Amino acid sequence: MGYPASKIYAVFYTVYIPVGHALGSLLVFGWPEKYLPSLMANAPIGLTAMAIGTALTGFLSKIEFNAKADEWISSLVGAEKPVEEEEGEFYSSLVVMVATGVWCFVLSLYVNSEKKTDAKEKEL
Repeated sequence: MGYPASKIYAVFYTVYIPVGHALGSLLVFGWPEKYLPSLMANAPIGLTAMAIGTALTGFLSKIEFNAKADEWISSLVGAEKPVEEEEGEFYSSLVVMVATGVWCFVLSLYVNSEKKTDAKEKEL
């Protein structure tokens, strides 16, 4: 069947960390004066998000969340469950994307926000 979803997620996210940081720097926070220290300060956010996403992906696969979500949506809409086809991880991927996205956003705001300095420190 191939590789488990959690392993695919971990490999993809490891490659995505520098790309995501560059995009966030360009589009949200502004390009830092010193890029490499900024990347190193933000890398733990990506690594913890990867760990959370990998664990959550494995957990949701184990409890067959996608099938349960499909059944729940079918019963909510009142439609019959579709004919059995190859099982995907669509709903699980959405949950993981939202969870890791919120995690990264909140921590990125904290790490990348300007440090507040007292008026006395600015004068010195």
